[in-house]
Amino acid sequence: MTDVNSVEDSRIYQDDDLIRSLVAHYHSPLYVFDAAAIRANCRKVKDAVPYAHLHIRYACKALSLQAVLKIMLDEGMWIDASSINEVHRALIAGFTPEQIYYTGEGATLSVYRDLVARDVLVNCTSIDQIHLLGQAGGTRCSIRINPGEGHGANTQTNTGGPSSKHGIYFDQLDAAKAAAAQYGIRITAIHSHIGSGTDLGHWLRIKDKTLDFARGFPDLDTVNLGGGLPVVYNKTNDQPMPIREWGAALTQSMQEFSAEMGRDIELQLEPGRFLVANAGVLLAEAQAVKSTTNPDGSEGFNFVIVNTGLNHNIRPALYGSYHPIRFIAPNRETRNAPREYVIAGYLCESGDVFTVDADGNLRPRVMDGIKVGDIMVMAGVGAYVHALKSEYNSMNLPASVMIMEDGTTRMIERRGTLEDIMRREVEVYQDENPPAV
Repeated sequence: MTDVNSVEDSRIYQDDDLIRSLVAHYHSPLYVFDAAAIRANCRKVKDAVPYAHLHIRYACKALSLQAVLKIMLDEGMWIDASSINEVHRALIAGFTPEQIYYTGEGATLSVYRDLVARDVLVNCTSIDQIHLLGQAGGTRCSIRINPGEGHGANTQTNTGGPSSKHGIYFDQLDAAKAAAAQYGIRITAIHSHIGSGTDLGHWLRIKDKTLDFARGFPDLDTVNLGGGLPVVYNKTNDQPMPIREWGAALTQSMQEFSAEMGRDIELQLEPGRFLVANAGVLLAEAQAVKSTTNPDGSEGFNFVIVNTGLNHNIRPALYGSYHPIRFIAPNRETRNAPREYVIAGYLCESGDVFTVDADGNLRPRVMDGIKVGDIMVMAGVGAYVHALKSEYNSMNLPASVMIMEDGTTRMIERRGTLEDIMRREVEVYQDENPPAV
């Protein structure tokens, strides 16, 4: 069974009346998240993998709002954290240290001491980190292995192979074991992650390589197979994964591996975007419609300027990511006369454009006529959009609301203010005893 998991099929993205009411009540720009969609995605992954010894860790860097973490906890998810603050976010949401797994590329002794004191399992991504964990008093760890190959839509989303910074390269595992032995650290788990956009064949090949590596660790009790499950952002180009076939293959392999090892080996998975990507939309308002002319007198581009930008969704500017976009009239006016439009943000930044390709080239989209005041609806913003937001140009951050399972709406994050933006710098200047320069 192929689960399409298309962001365009979001019930929020398709509901004009709901969108109008949200903008009228909460104003724009506005992030909107769908609790029912998040729960449904959690259950799809759980149902797809019938292996008895399974824990699914939510890669919370995708979307770390407390309201989302509480849904994950309720759905039986565990947590994959990429920073100490993500660890603390998870603890505040109610997760126990046992349910949290820490994978950070950078590390400090103080952070590792905190993790060891809390008994959070550390996933070491370098041999230097094993040494640091030993200095912090750690007695067990996981290691992240770079399996020598990876996959992703581009270099920025590829987390395996010689061009990736992530993990301990597979030909250095003996050195990793020696470092752990120096401190009496038991390597109880191994982890591999090859990147987002993976297809089934690639997934299963890396799974086999990871299990081959796992055979060399006598204290092993857990195999963590990372790698983003596909989400369909663009129905024309993106391919979904046959998720049940994937789950059946993982289950069979882990059953055979446990039998070979003579004990039950836990399987952990760490989806992020698959659980939340289709559960978020970004709402904004068209504030200007203008056009350019080419030097030869031919038509250039028609631009629609909206009151949001790369500060609220950097993925198109950063990766050339595609997000479905449509506009609706606030007064239900019917539009016609389709034209090609470039959808651009309100920042003083030339790259602040949503409709671009991976090289940054403008890629207009055909839409019915757009007027100032029309509401922009952008799909697929649940993953790595809110999480990557910024206050560039000193713009206030949007509010976030959640559509609950019963259809009610709840604000889960207030809109930002200038005071929020300036608080830390104001506090610095209020220091009565500044250090000498």
